[in-house]
Amino acid sequence: MLQQFTWQDFLVTTLVLTIIWYVAITLIFYRKEFFGLFNPRVTTRSPERLPHRWEKGVDDLAVSSQEAEPELMGKSKLPEGMNRVSSDGFGFSGGGQDADSKLAQVGLVPDVLEELKDVFASLAANDGDKLDFMEMMEAVREKFPKIASNPNISRINAFVAENAPFYLSKDELETLWD
Repeated sequence: MLQQFTWQDFLVTTLVLTIIWYVAITLIFYRKEFFGLFNPRVTTRSPERLPHRWEKGVDDLAVSSQEAEPELMGKSKLPEGMNRVSSDGFGFSGGGQDADSKLAQVGLVPDVLEELKDVFASLAANDGDKLDFMEMMEAVREKFPKIASNPNISRINAFVAENAPFYLSKDELETLWD
């Protein structure tokens, strides 16, 4: 069926349909402008030019942002626990620290708990008993002499009672660090 159409028929049909399309678009969307070309009495008003801010001159900027009007939402608030200090308001500690202050900075309780984990691992590996545990605790007590006065000693004792492979009485736990 397509063999019956020639190139000339195709091009004429395409030209006619294109002209119809553009005439329809012009009549639908540009009706006033189109009829204004043929009727000189009906003129379309050209739109007025909008004023631009830069044509009037440069705006005066505020002298200082703090002297300007207050912000709509107010000043921003720092996160909880943070505060602003000047550069001379903080400092770094020097190298001449004693061992007690280093233990306080790092955390005495986590260090003791790590040492106790090593003790319990050694007891499990060597099939140790209560006497072996008390001997190993002597070394831990010497390594951390201030642990008996720590406010978290009850937490440490609870860890020992929970992980010990044998029963420890309350009196034994209390005398463990003396």
